[in-house]
Amino acid sequence: MSAVPEDIAAHAAVLQRDALVLSECVERLRAIEARLEEAGAAPPWLRDSVRAHLAACAAASADVAEAAAWLRRYAAVTLPGERPARF
Repeated sequence: MSAVPEDIAAHAAVLQRDALVLSECVERLRAIEARLEEAGAAPPWLRDSVRAHLAACAAASADVAEAAAWLRRYAAVTLPGERPARF
């Protein structure tokens, strides 16, 4: 990765969009989970699988959003005279 602030910020923006996509996936999986519960006919392993994927997507979304935030901070640190109070 380049140490150019604009490049770092661009990487952060990509990660932020990825976090959004993952959070949208969480919402879709929640809707699937609700429909499965409503129908009551899905086997337990399918409901468990959906819940596991939902949890994994939620965790990944949070982790990727945090990485984006750290990259934005790093981009700010690389700007002359723009050092944040705590990095």
